[in-house]
Amino acid sequence: MPNATSSISHRLSIQPFDSFQGFWVGVLILIFMVPSAREIRGQDPNLDEPNLLERAGWSFREALQQMTIPNSRLTDGPHVRAAFRGVIENSSEATVRVECHGREVAIGGIIGPDGWVLTKASHLDGPIRLRLKDGRTLEAEVVGIQDDYDLAMLKVDARDLPILDLARQEQLNVGQWVVTPGTDRDPLAVGIVSVGPREIPKQSGILGIQIGDSDAGPRVERIFSNSGAAQAGILVNDVITSIDGKSTENRNALTQTIRKYSPGDIIQVGILRGQQKLTLNATLTERVDGMAPDRGAIQNRMGSELSKRRFGFPVALQHDTVLKPVDCGGPLVNLDGQTIGFNIARGGRTESYAIPTPVVMTLLYDLMSGNLAPADPESEQAAMLHPIGNPNGYPPEP
Repeated sequence: MPNATSSISHRLSIQPFDSFQGFWVGVLILIFMVPSAREIRGQDPNLDEPNLLERAGWSFREALQQMTIPNSRLTDGPHVRAAFRGVIENSSEATVRVECHGREVAIGGIIGPDGWVLTKASHLDGPIRLRLKDGRTLEAEVVGIQDDYDLAMLKVDARDLPILDLARQEQLNVGQWVVTPGTDRDPLAVGIVSVGPREIPKQSGILGIQIGDSDAGPRVERIFSNSGAAQAGILVNDVITSIDGKSTENRNALTQTIRKYSPGDIIQVGILRGQQKLTLNATLTERVDGMAPDRGAIQNRMGSELSKRRFGFPVALQHDTVLKPVDCGGPLVNLDGQTIGFNIARGGRTESYAIPTPVVMTLLYDLMSGNLAPADPESEQAAMLHPIGNPNGYPPEP
């Protein structure tokens, strides 16, 4: 009859061990899984035993893999990345680090020698500086934002900058290698194309409140900690009168309006607080502490830091590169060093998304011409009581 260790090892898809190895596997299970299960139980007291064990098992597998596979053998290991050094020799010269308030928030790609740089829009939350591979830092301004693709065009006062080689008609093949350059000599990461260009559907964002109806409109009855509502300064008993200027007359209208937005979207919330009318900026999130957990989302996030804005792209290709959210916004190149897309989000444990270059090419005129210029920040901030929060930091109800 199998013992408890071999039974759990089987459920975790661990290969058979001899008696000595089995002893240490048992020790690892006790050391790691018991505290993990207790933590998960504390987050969700109603979780049944099979689901509790499965969720603890996901965490154990992640930890065991990192302990048993040398980092150099992983696709994001230094030896693997070094093998692609020659691929990014030119594209890294046209790649920049985007900084706001002195911290790195994204990667960008230079597409025009006179100072045009493309990056991820939702990560920009203050004065922008670009750090080039040659060590220079340049101040930049936003001249265009394309919300559907979460792209921003930046402009710096510079001439004769190196530019990316854009693959205008790249024929993508599932399984082909792709490389993400940074500003160092080795790539940030490498991976393969896993799914060709397709729509990445929206996922409903959550404001992080419970609401009830009142004569004045939907009234806030509870605010979940660490939610967009809490960070925006919404209070219990506030009445929500509008979202982005659209009237929300009752609870149902508010719920349906919020569900049109995705995690990471920033919305303007009209508030009636007593006799005072306010407008607050709130960043929608996924489920937060205190809400019923989404089992699939938990498994997808394990071992990974995901981008907040990772949904709702009309067209994106999917690759399995392990990217940090701050490493999104810049070029994705093929083995010829041509830019086949711009990384736009880390979407899950095994997926990152990039906007294909042919799609980006159709957006460049509007991004550069001023047709998609952002609203005047001074007039916009004057209408806000609460400033826009850091987008890197998401219904049972909205």
